[in-house]
Amino acid sequence: MDAKDFGRKLKEIRKEKKITLLDLKAKTGYSDSYLSQIENGYKDLPKPALLRKLAIGLDISPIYLMNLAGYSDSYIDVENDLVKNEGNIPKYLNEMRDINVTLPCTEEIKTEYGEPTIRELSDDELRRRVFDLHDLLNMEVDLYYKNASLTDEKRKKVRTILELIFE
Repeated sequence: MDAKDFGRKLKEIRKEKKITLLDLKAKTGYSDSYLSQIENGYKDLPKPALLRKLAIGLDISPIYLMNLAGYSDSYIDVENDLVKNEGNIPKYLNEMRDINVTLPCTEEIKTEYGEPTIRELSDDELRRRVFDLHDLLNMEVDLYYKNASLTDEKRKKVRTILELIFE
């Protein structure tokens, strides 16, 4: 993607988010005239530091903007939202690493007499629930699809579609 195409897409994203150039100026610290020059393709493709500030100002993924600007996935450090040097590329495709995730660790159940009570979930149950669509959709955690947060209404639609497919 060249600077003109990138700028056009950046402007489209900004307008979809109903953010003015002055709003973006306040969020990024870059002048509105400079931002306008980027949007109109009068500047080269932005460097990662600027892309990160733009992404934060637009409330979108920095990785998405870096890809849009032509940075290869293999050069992007997802954890730090930075572009890697060639020598820092991971050694293996799909290399694994541990991350900390906070999940609800209790659930409400009914006793044999129909009374509600709370039980603690085991670590194994929590690990399984991270990848169980039914459990994820029912948890009170932020879920996303293509970088957009799922509202309660969208969760309900997803549940309905999955039920049609699997039940």
